[in-house]
Amino acid sequence: LRQGADSARGDDTSKLKGLVSEWVNQEFKPDPPVDPDDKHSHGFTNNACGRLLCPAELNWNDPVIMAGIQDRSEACYVVTDLSFPTYLYDKYTANPEDLEEGLFKSKILLQGYKAVFTSPSSAKDVEGDGDGADVIQDNRRARKTVSTIKVKNTWHNT
Repeated sequence: LRQGADSARGDDTSKLKGLVSEWVNQEFKPDPPVDPDDKHSHGFTNNACGRLLCPAELNWNDPVIMAGIQDRSEACYVVTDLSFPTYLYDKYTANPEDLEEGLFKSKILLQGYKAVFTSPSSAKDVEGDGDGADVIQDNRRARKTVSTIKVKNTWHNT
């Protein structure tokens, strides 16, 4: 059973590229839209993707910052593995005074979680209210309910 669940989760993970492209296109309506099959329409070259990938402490809407990130020419605009991208934050905006506020509560992040750990169709249910605790709490509640269900044995030895 565990192997089947892991395999199903792997299948759902492989669908994320298309799903995330769809979500970005729906929410931000970029022109041109993000094409899941064209890697040149992803990343910092696409304005919507760039906004989501931009480190939370920087303002993607500032043309100097945007250009610095895109051409990697200025050391102060280099994106590293220590940068928290804005797609992790509620409403894709961070509080510069408290970078933990709203962290891990974005709509796209919650949709990705639901797509992988419940089902891709369940990701449509995310409202984007930034309350990631509900998803975790619902998952715990569902596990608890499943573990308390008693199954009646109807198999008889003949």
